[in-house]
Amino acid sequence: MAAVLMVRATTGSRRRGPAAAAMATVALGLSLALAGCGDARHAAARTRPSATRALPAPCSGRSRRTLGRSAGIAVDLVASSPFTTSSGAASCRFSTRQSAARRLDVVAELDSAPQAYYRLEREVVEFGQNVIWGHLGRRAYPVAIAHLGLDADWIPAENELVTSDGVRLVTIVVASVPARAGGAARVAASLARSYLGPLVSPP
Repeated sequence: MAAVLMVRATTGSRRRGPAAAAMATVALGLSLALAGCGDARHAAARTRPSATRALPAPCSGRSRRTLGRSAGIAVDLVASSPFTTSSGAASCRFSTRQSAARRLDVVAELDSAPQAYYRLEREVVEFGQNVIWGHLGRRAYPVAIAHLGLDADWIPAENELVTSDGVRLVTIVVASVPARAGGAARVAASLARSYLGPLVSPP
């Protein structure tokens, strides 16, 4: 199923222009900090974590197959290289050695540190603030992706998608995808979905 993208702002904010839209994002962050609670988006997330529940590894075969299909590349041409980020997040780089029009270069980072959902929201809010203060323009604002994890956003300026199932913070960074793949955000959303487990409501 194709992901649905929408600018992270209320209808009223869109009418008032980019600055107001970004302030709506900032307001979201303030409400999270003060209230410390989820919203209606989490009504369906009732599964609780299990210490023994296995979640896909960064370079799992499932994720490699998913990426190959979404990018329109034969799976056996997709190379995967595991690594660990400086912050300790288990990660994987997927790549191909194709021509420029068919080149694939995507990194997946799976951060299992506590409070994954709240860290996701904070990251999106902070980037929205940077858009305002850095005068990056309307197209740089985070774009919400519907029906992916507890919440998900595509950050155009970074070619980065962030989402969470409440257990892990999933970050997909797209350096290059084939021209016929349908766009970096689409490929990133497909790959991110392969890592998500049952949704866990934040406390």
